[in-house]
Amino acid sequence: MRGAAALLLLLVVVERGWAHVALTFPPARKYDLDFLDNSRTKGPCGMPKGSIRTTLLSGKPFNVTWHLAYPHRGGFRLQVLDSLLRPVLDLTPVTAKSEFVSIDATAQSYSVQIPSDFECSDCTIRLLREAKEWSNSYRFWSCADVDIKTKRTYKEDCNGHGPHLLSKCRCNRLYYGPRCQYRDECVDHIDCGDGGRCVDIQATSAPRKQCYCELGWYGPACTKRSPVKTNKIDLTSHSFQQLSEGLKLYWRMIPEDQEIEVVLVNNGTSYVGLGWRPRNLTPSCKNFPKLEDPPGTMQSTFNTESIPNVPIPKVEPEPASEPEPKSEPEPEPKSEPEPKSEPEPNSEPEPKSEPEPEPKSEPEPASEPEPEPEPKSEPEPEPEPKSEPDAEPKSEPEPKSEPEP
Repeated sequence: MRGAAALLLLLVVVERGWAHVALTFPPARKYDLDFLDNSRTKGPCGMPKGSIRTTLLSGKPFNVTWHLAYPHRGGFRLQVLDSLLRPVLDLTPVTAKSEFVSIDATAQSYSVQIPSDFECSDCTIRLLREAKEWSNSYRFWSCADVDIKTKRTYKEDCNGHGPHLLSKCRCNRLYYGPRCQYRDECVDHIDCGDGGRCVDIQATSAPRKQCYCELGWYGPACTKRSPVKTNKIDLTSHSFQQLSEGLKLYWRMIPEDQEIEVVLVNNGTSYVGLGWRPRNLTPSCKNFPKLEDPPGTMQSTFNTESIPNVPIPKVEPEPASEPEPKSEPEPEPKSEPEPKSEPEPNSEPEPKSEPEPEPKSEPEPASEPEPEPEPKSEPEPEPEPKSEPDAEPKSEPEPKSEPEP
C-alpha cells in the first residue's frame, strides 16, 4: 500500500504477496511463489516441474536474477540439478568456509558462465537463500527448469518475445533484456488506458514500470471499473478491528453480491497485506500442500542431501507450550539425561501446538526409557522419528507429518 496514509478497499481480492525469493531469469516454475522453504515444502524445490522451460547457451555469461522482498541474514547459492534432481554443477563459489555467497544481503542477480562443454537436458537451476536469523539450516528455494545446450545445438529464440536479427534480440513492446526475458507493465501512459498512468518506480527487479490506477479503475492496465469512486467511505456499518498501531481493519458482508468488503486503513510508507482463515482450522493449515514431481524423478533420493528441513520460524506464540516437555522428564529421573537433547522442542514450535491438547505427546517420553539401552540403533530408523524425536536431531522436520494422520 503506497502513500503516507492510505486506505485500501478489497472486494474478495486475492493479491500476490511478496515475501522472500523467486527466480525471474531463468523464470521460476509455476507457481513462482517466493515463500517456498525447507520448513513447509518438499525438496529440492518446493514446487514440481512444469511447462515453463528456458534454453541456455553453455560457455556464454549471463545473469541469473531473482526477486527479493526481504534481505534475510546469510547468503545465496546457485546450482544446476540434473533430470533426476541431483546437484551436478555449482554456479556460485564453494569454499571450505561456506557454500554460500554473502557479499551482499540485498543481491538480486549473479553473473554465471556454464562450462562450454556442459550439456544438460530437462535440468534445473536452483537458488538457495539462507535465513540465519531463524536457523543456520533454514533455506528458501526457487527453481527454474532449463535445457543447457552447446553452440552446436543452440538456437536463440529470444524467449519468444521478439525476433533475433543481426545477432541481437529485437524485443516486442513491453519486453526488455538481452534475451527479452523481462516484461514491464507499461512503456508510457497509453498502456494504462484512460484510468491510469505509467510510472517508473526504479525497481531492482521486473517490472520496473507499472500502471497506477485512478480511483474507479483497477486491474491489469487499469481496464476494470471499480465501485470505489472516492476514498471517503462510510464505515459506520462496518465491523472494526485494530490490528496494530496505525493499522485498522474494517469489514462488512454484502449478501446480495456474495462478497466481503474489507477496508484497511494504514499510516505508513510501504505495503500491507491481509490474509484470513476459518476459525475451526488448526495451525496445521500453515503447512504448505504437498506437491510432487512427475513420476520417474528421483526426488526421494535427492532429499537425503545435507539440507535438513526445519520448523516454521513464525510460530512465535507457541514456545509457551515448551514448559510441558521440560516438565515431563522431572517426574522421571531415568529420562533426566535426555533433557540435553531437548533443545529440539525449542526448534519445533509448530508441532507443539497440536500435541499440546493431546495426551499422546506425554506417553512418548514414557516409552523412551525402554529403547534407552539401544541408543546406537536409534539413528538407523530415521524414517520413523515419531517414536523417538528426542534422540534424533535430524528428525526435526518430521513432526510435520504428525498432523496428517
